[in-house]
Amino acid sequence: MKKNREYLTTGEFAKLFGVKKQTMFHYDQMGIFCPEIVGGNGYRYYSYDQMEAFSIILMLREMGLSVADIRTQTDKHSPEDLVKLLKAKSLDIDGMIEHLKWSKEYIERKIKTTEEGIALRDGEGKFRLREILTMELPDETMVMTRYKGPGDERTIDEAIGDHFRYLKGLGMSSCYPDGATIPRDSVKRNDEGIEFRYDEFYTVLTETEAKVLSSKGQMKGETVFDCGGKFLAVYDDEGYRNVGECLLLLLEYADTHGLKLGDKFYEDVIWDDLSTKGHENYLVRFCIQVL
Repeated sequence: MKKNREYLTTGEFAKLFGVKKQTMFHYDQMGIFCPEIVGGNGYRYYSYDQMEAFSIILMLREMGLSVADIRTQTDKHSPEDLVKLLKAKSLDIDGMIEHLKWSKEYIERKIKTTEEGIALRDGEGKFRLREILTMELPDETMVMTRYKGPGDERTIDEAIGDHFRYLKGLGMSSCYPDGATIPRDSVKRNDEGIEFRYDEFYTVLTETEAKVLSSKGQMKGETVFDCGGKFLAVYDDEGYRNVGECLLLLLEYADTHGLKLGDKFYEDVIWDDLSTKGHENYLVRFCIQVL
């Protein structure tokens, strides 16, 4: 063993990086990371100078690079090829960072909407349903797709599928439409019940998604900036069964109190299958802006 240098045994080196000794033996056998010295007794010893190289190997493995690919690089000992490899992985990391940003924003939004439903419960655990509430909603950027079809469930489902495909075509990560708009002037009571029609399906973009669209020059067409403000809202926990009744409650309240309303209602699912059982038990919020 060389003098005046400090060496680490296989176990000590492995412990520094939180890996098993067997990993060190495997990498040695594969020829991608070998000990600096092998003693006459067969013991392997690593130097502190090797720590950076091993850190990069572990990072590449965590990013999915195979042992065979890493060995190809170590066999070449080519700085040019190393730069190419690391630049490619740097781009991969950029993509992972953006995806993680979206995931965090999406989770935070899901927490917020789920807690919105929880807050509707009173001290006895009962929902404050069919009660007109006022709330402040923020400005949001959303993707909207127009709908001109009939109101039957199958056609609406097909339109939601088209909306989903449109999002994917833009490269968005959003999983499903956040809601739908209903023109205020389409809500009417007739002999058969309450009539209304859907006009748009929309998905609220996370901050990261909005930035991605903007950087691609796609903040146009169906992508709109929707202004927040004061809204009247009512909640129902029977999914889409009582849409018409909820909309009329809002209209009647506004008429009674002399309020001027915006031109469309927003229908948003607050609790979906992750929070309740079956779409017939979804907690849905209906709201309309007070001008």
